[in-house]
Amino acid sequence: MWRARDNLRAKPIGPNVGEQFPNPLQALDQSGTPKDLAAVMGPKGVAIFFVRSADWCPFCKGQLVDVNRHFAQFKALGLNVVSMSVDEVKLIAEFHDAQHIGYTMLSDPKGDINLALGIRDTHYPVGDVAFGVPRPTLYVVDKTGLIRLRYMEPTYKTRPNLDGVLRDAAALDLQ
Repeated sequence: MWRARDNLRAKPIGPNVGEQFPNPLQALDQSGTPKDLAAVMGPKGVAIFFVRSADWCPFCKGQLVDVNRHFAQFKALGLNVVSMSVDEVKLIAEFHDAQHIGYTMLSDPKGDINLALGIRDTHYPVGDVAFGVPRPTLYVVDKTGLIRLRYMEPTYKTRPNLDGVLRDAAALDLQ
C-alpha cells in the first residue's frame, strides 16, 4: 500500500511496496546477539522501524515507546516488531531496559544498512556526525520477504500514526 507521505520525489527513496525486502538486516540486537531478517520474522511478517537514535533523538525515543505500547496489537496481527538505529549496542540496551521494551532493537552504528537500502537522510553530508541516519521509515514485510506496507516521513520530526498503520496491516489479511 502506497502512503501519501511517500510521494516525496518522482522516484521514491528505498525499496517499495511489492518488492522483496533487499537486505538481510544482519545486525546485533540489544543483547549483542547477531540477528537477521529471518530471526526477527513473526508468524505472518515483521514491522521494521528505522529510527535515528534511541539515545539522542527525542522524536525517535517517543516513537520507540509508542511502538512498545502498540506491540501487543502488532503481535495479534502475527507481526513481530523490530527497530533499527545507528546506536551502539550498549546504548540500545540501556534504552531497552530503562523503557521495558518488549521487541528487538538492532544496532547499525555506521548506518550501513540505511545506506544499502537507500533510506539515508540526505540532509547530512559525508563527514557530518549524523551521516548515515535514516529518514523515519517503517516497512511491513510479510513472511515471504515481500514489502506489503511502507511509510517514509519527510522530516525527522514526524512519525506514522500507529493506529493507522495497524488498520492498514489488518486490511492486508496476511497469511
